[in-house]
Amino acid sequence: MGTSTSSSGPGAGASLDPPWLNDLVPAAGGGESEASPPDESPEAEDESAEGGQAKLEEVKSVVAPPRRFAAARRDLGAFIRSGDTAVLARAIGHYSRTGMGGAAAATSRMRASTSAGAGLVSFLQAARDGTNSGIASWVQDLLARNPSSDDVADAIVQALAPPGGSADEESLRDSMALAISELILLQPDVELLRMSDTDTWTLLQLFLGHEVCNRLEFDMGQFFESSRLDPELGVKRELEMRDFVKNEVGVQLAALREKTPNPSKQQLDVLVQDAVRMTFEVYEGVL
Repeated sequence: MGTSTSSSGPGAGASLDPPWLNDLVPAAGGGESEASPPDESPEAEDESAEGGQAKLEEVKSVVAPPRRFAAARRDLGAFIRSGDTAVLARAIGHYSRTGMGGAAAATSRMRASTSAGAGLVSFLQAARDGTNSGIASWVQDLLARNPSSDDVADAIVQALAPPGGSADEESLRDSMALAISELILLQPDVELLRMSDTDTWTLLQLFLGHEVCNRLEFDMGQFFESSRLDPELGVKRELEMRDFVKNEVGVQLAALREKTPNPSKQQLDVLVQDAVRMTFEVYEGVL
C-alpha cells in the first residue's frame, strides 16, 4: 500500500512546487490528447475553465516554511492512535494549508496526478467508443492475444504510466494499478475496455484518492510503517485513511460531473484539478 519509496518528507527550504514537474506532466496522461472525445461546446468549455485553471496558474513557487508538516504529523499520529476521522480531516487540512501553502498549491503540486487521471478517463472512453485510430489499433492488438483481465489491467497501466525514475511516476503506476484492482473487486463483471461512464468515473475516484494519500505519505513520512506501530494496526489505519479520502474525492467528482456530465478534453482536465482542489478545501474547512 502506498509508494514503495521510503521518505521522511521534504523539509524546510524546498520549493512547494518544484519546476521539474512540468517535464513530467505531459507524459503523465499517456495518449489522452488523441483519446479525448470531440469538443461539443467550445463556449461552455472556455467558461468552465475559468475557475479552477486560473486558480492553479496563479500558484507561484515559494520556499517551504520551517516545520511545515508539524501540525499535520501531530494530528495524523493522533488519528493512528484513535481512528477518529475528524482528527484525520484536520491532519489533511493542516497538510494542505500550512504544509503545501493552500489547496490550490497542493493541487498544482499534484498536476502529474490530475493530468494522468484525466488521461485515464479519456483513454478508456476512446478505447470503448473507437474514436481514436491509434487507440483502436492498440485495443485490437491487445485483444488478439486473448488477454486475461489482469493482462488488460497491466497493459492499461503500461500505456498510461510507463516506468520512470521518479517517485511521482512510481506513485502514478501504483495508484492506477490499485484503482483498477479495486474496481474489479467492486464490479467483477466489468470489461475494462468497454467500461460504462459510471465505472470510468468510479475508477477516476479511486485513482485520485490513492494519489492524494500517496502524496500525504510521501511528504509527511511513512507513519504507517513505523517500527513503533503494530503492523496490523498500521495497515488498518492506512486503509481507513484511503477509504476516507476516496469517499471525499467521490463527493467532489459527483458534484462536478452533475454540472458537466459530458466534459470535453479541456473541461475534463479542469474538472479533475477542481476535484482535488475542492477535496483539500473541504479538509481545510474543518480547521
